[in-house]
Amino acid sequence: MSALTQSLTNRISARAREWARKRQGFDPASTRLTSNRIYILPTRAGIIFSFIVFTMLLGAMNYNNNMGFALTFLLAGIGVISIYHCHRNLADIWLHYLGGQSVFAGDDMTFRFVLENRSQVSRWQIKVEWEHGADVCNEVEPETREQIDVRIPSNRRGYAETPRLKLSTRFPLGLLRAWAWINMDYREVVYPAPAARAAATHFGHSGHTTDGYDLGGDDDFSGMRDYRLGDPPKHIAWKALARTGETLVTEYRSGTQDLVWIDWRDFPNLPVEKRLATLTRKLLDTHDAGHRYGLRLPGTEIAPSTGLAHRHDCLRTLALFDLAPDSSRNADPQP
Repeated sequence: MSALTQSLTNRISARAREWARKRQGFDPASTRLTSNRIYILPTRAGIIFSFIVFTMLLGAMNYNNNMGFALTFLLAGIGVISIYHCHRNLADIWLHYLGGQSVFAGDDMTFRFVLENRSQVSRWQIKVEWEHGADVCNEVEPETREQIDVRIPSNRRGYAETPRLKLSTRFPLGLLRAWAWINMDYREVVYPAPAARAAATHFGHSGHTTDGYDLGGDDDFSGMRDYRLGDPPKHIAWKALARTGETLVTEYRSGTQDLVWIDWRDFPNLPVEKRLATLTRKLLDTHDAGHRYGLRLPGTEIAPSTGLAHRHDCLRTLALFDLAPDSSRNADPQP
């Protein structure tokens, strides 16, 4: 019976959420909770409280007891006043969407929101709920903000959509629960999960080696190593020799970078998802090594470049490869 009741409750809740979404539509990145979108109902404690007050009223009427009437009306007045305060605790709260940071499939995606109280009174015990978690702001002081991080699991590459949020409160007495739904139509990119290690290849279709810098140059300091016969005396670290007695040689790199292509054709025997994972691993390793690189996929080519923006563009292209485009959705912001 309990399973049937729970199933029925979940079905009714899902219908109510869908009705609210169709009624309200999608919300902008900065949303104000107006009074007409806040719902309020008594909690279980509120129903018991109402039953007790009603029973007290019947007893006072039966015995014509003035003190009974006074206590009944006092409790009823407290209940009515709590309706106003519970509703007002949510009214005119602002929720701002700040964006999210792209992650790799399998990691938790974090969407950042901010609760803003522009009024001159504090807001108490505001609970923010979503499908995979909840957070509680015990107090939002006047003219202040509170950041809320909404974390959801990302199981596959592509897009992660902002979850539907429910803001609720039981302030001040827990007799009533006021809530409002927030439906923002935004999304962030989920990169393909990188392979554990890239395939052992040193050459792409560009014909250039993926080795990093020329360590025989004289531009940038690269590190130190043990002396080998034939090393030029000018590269010997004389200060280190005088201090430690070890003969070390300083290495420099010329700063010239080989062009590396992250090419779909380099891994012809892998299925699509494993090939994307391997390309992602190769791209990350190439970026971390400081190389200049480009990306080649069927029908797409990104010119070689460097930097975090280029890294995001390449990873985003891998994430959305062979996925149906949806131009009606809000684009993900750049990191």
